[in-house]
Amino acid sequence: MGTQLELAKKRLFDEKALKVGNIKLFPGSNRDTTAEEMAEEINKSLSRIETGNVVILDDDVELYNDEGAGL
Repeated sequence: MGTQLELAKKRLFDEKALKVGNIKLFPGSNRDTTAEEMAEEINKSLSRIETGNVVILDDDVELYNDEGAGL
């Protein structure tokens, strides 16, 4: 497994982490997305959430920018 995939697996499913039991992911319009690329996006999203770099608009939508500030 790639490093991003292994990290995402630990962050999501490890006993000392989020303990996710079930997750569904959709690649959107890019059907050629690899598991490693999806894992990288998961890790980026989790890091932004952990650092507070999000603005919650409702229960389903979050926005962020790459400079570290919520929009």
